[in-house]
Amino acid sequence: MENADDGEIRISDAERDEAVTALGAHMSTGRLTLAEYEDRCSRALAARTRGELEQLFGDLPAPHPDLRSATRPAQLVRSAGRRVRDANARRGSDELVATPASAALGFVAALSLFLGIPAAILLTVVAGVWWVFIPVGVVLIVAGASSEAAKKPKPGT
Repeated sequence: MENADDGEIRISDAERDEAVTALGAHMSTGRLTLAEYEDRCSRALAARTRGELEQLFGDLPAPHPDLRSATRPAQLVRSAGRRVRDANARRGSDELVATPASAALGFVAALSLFLGIPAAILLTVVAGVWWVFIPVGVVLIVAGASSEAAKKPKPGT
């Protein structure tokens, strides 16, 4: 749904060029005279906002330039005290599906957590080898992060 304020959104060079192309199509079908075409093209190239471009096509049928990208950024909505994310927000883990690689990396992270840390504690207490915590921690962090990164989006999202 378009807002009334979308007419004030600034447009890009690509949208201006698309408008000139659409005006050329209207001139070639006889809807615009050469003088009208030149006037509207100069106004299209000078346009800065979506509303200025839309005025050029008010009395013309399709084709019109596609100005859907020239809209206000999506606003976050508050609902019952919680933020509702827009479509461009980062996907949550409930929208991701495990892959074989992510499952294997998750298994390595779990082994590091449940076997590596107790082994490092034991080696530190018995032999004074405290530095074993460093590789165990690195494996835990890297495998855990890589496991999440290896997941893929659910089909249909």
